[in-house]
Order: sequence, then structure tokens, then C-alpha cells
Amino acid sequence: MRETIDERTISGCKATLVFDTGGPVGSDHLLIVKPVDTDDWLINRWFYFDEQTEAYIWDFAEKVCSDEEFRQRSLEETADWKRVANLYEPLSRGLYQKLSRSERSNFPIMNDNSRPDSEKLESLCEQLFKETKAIVRQGKDRHPESVYDEKEAELQRWLADEST
Repeated sequence: MRETIDERTISGCKATLVFDTGGPVGSDHLLIVKPVDTDDWLINRWFYFDEQTEAYIWDFAEKVCSDEEFRQRSLEETADWKRVANLYEPLSRGLYQKLSRSERSNFPIMNDNSRPDSEKLESLCEQLFKETKAIVRQGKDRHPESVYDEKEAELQRWLADEST
């Protein structure tokens, strides 16, 4: 499901914030930013977990529209936010796949039995996102795949425990 939340014109750009349930785990807010009069560029950004606040999202839109250097780094996928997203998104989808293929789980069909599965996935992915963000932004000496391996092992242990 996709629904427009808000649209704004900022420094010659159109920024559209949408609610989209098809995003990566931990995100249902997508910002689409492009110039008003041309199709020269387009930036899509999912916002995850605690980033999903209007102030944070619109500050990002303002920066994309007014800071040409930041916009260029975003387009070249060298901006921190894009590097984090490029690492996090496939890893979170991997955890989603593991859970959805589990014989124990009804996930992704939402019912009372699958709610704990969804909560566990959300928790693991939030930890994965925070650690991936720290790796990129703070230069932590770890690789995102090693964090993923830890979260996958935790998910496997959780799935094997019949009492959860």
C-alpha cells in the first residue's frame, strides 16, 4: 500500500513523503525528491526506525534541495545515509526471508500467532540497522555481514525454541 502523506516545494525541488508498506523492515516512510522543472535527478530515501520523524525527514529534504555537494554524494551513493541503506536493506531482507521460510512461523501472514515473529524480526533488524549505521558513520571495526550473521543465528535460536 502506498499513500502520499505530504508534498512540499523546497528550493526548486518537489519533495513527496509517502507511506509505503512495501519497504525494508523498519521503514514505511519513503521520501522522493526531484527538481520541479526537470528530470535531471531523483533521490528516493527510506527512513528507518527512529529516523521516521517529520523534522528529520524534512531536514533531509532541505539538505538535498539546497546543498549541491550533499545531493551529488547522495546520487553517487557515497553519502553516509545511502551507504547505510545499501548495506542494511539486503541484510534486513535476508532476515525477513529466513523468518518467512521457517516452518515454525506463519509470518508474513499477520495473525495472533505471527505477532511475536514480527516483533522479533523488527527487534533484530533495528539492532542490525543501528550497528550498520555505526560501522558507516563511526568507522566501527566490524563488517555488516558479521553483524547479520549474529542476528541470523539469534533468529535461528529463537525459531528453534518452541516455547517462544
